[in-house]
Amino acid sequence: MIRQQRFIIQLCLLLGLLTQADLLFAQLGGASLNGPGMAISVDYLPASRYIRPEDSVKTGSTTSQQRFNFGAAFLLSNKVDTATGKLRVWSASLSGSYAQLENKDYEKNIYPDELLGTQIGLQHYRSLNKRWTMLALLSAGINTDMEKIDQNDLFVNGGVVFIRKHNPKLSYGIGVVLTNSFGMPMVLPAFLVQWKTGERFKIDVVFPEKLSVSTRLNRYADIGLAFRMQGAAYDVEKRTDGKRLMGYAEMKLGLENTWHLSRKIDFIASGGSMLFSTTSFQEKKLSEMFKPKAEHRLATNYFLSAGLRWNFAPARR
Repeated sequence: MIRQQRFIIQLCLLLGLLTQADLLFAQLGGASLNGPGMAISVDYLPASRYIRPEDSVKTGSTTSQQRFNFGAAFLLSNKVDTATGKLRVWSASLSGSYAQLENKDYEKNIYPDELLGTQIGLQHYRSLNKRWTMLALLSAGINTDMEKIDQNDLFVNGGVVFIRKHNPKLSYGIGVVLTNSFGMPMVLPAFLVQWKTGERFKIDVVFPEKLSVSTRLNRYADIGLAFRMQGAAYDVEKRTDGKRLMGYAEMKLGLENTWHLSRKIDFIASGGSMLFSTTSFQEKKLSEMFKPKAEHRLATNYFLSAGLRWNFAPARR
């Protein structure tokens, strides 16, 4: 069980580094972009009791969060070679997340009071032949607790993923990502599986980001059930366990409702259960990447989220 928990934590933390390898567009939970556009969303996580790592006791200390998220994706170039049919796409993305944490009744500081994550990215997508495509990406951002912002808060990622379209419903890919998130630059593997199907019920699997099942209620509204994983890494000054690299991971399951306010604008509301929320701290060293770490957890609780999405092109119905 302990090994399974560690695997989940590492997978979620890698997700925070590799999220751009999953899709060309910014991911904001239920308000995720499906193409060029802009989106904003707000997440509310009520006060959850702290579970200390040494004995897994649920204490009287609590932490609540409010998160404000923004994402934008822009199509820079979209060319098709008329002779070969090969596609060339350049796109850019911007994203940001600001979290306010309210920590009560802790004997010592565990969680920061604020967390800010920003990212700007450039992506290039090109078809190699009828089955294979290549996705190259480069991104840089500041992930900080806002106590002090310096070069340690700069996170740079780049990589290449080769994607095979097995059939119209299933695609999978493998590649590498270069990141400085653990101090010295290092190469990590990147994996992608995407499966979409459905007539009345639409099934959407994007590993490792989400699994969802949705249906169209009418021409104005959709409803779905989604399981989502999210992770992030931050450089923090108020160091718990004497270590400055903070890794955060969460898993949630909830209902997601989408209302199509117009051909381009959607309103999304979601809510459900925060199944898993954990934080760990480590040094920025490659040698510590897979070492056992103290897991600072928050008890299972509910979450609420709402957002607006503006699709630059009319949404497909």
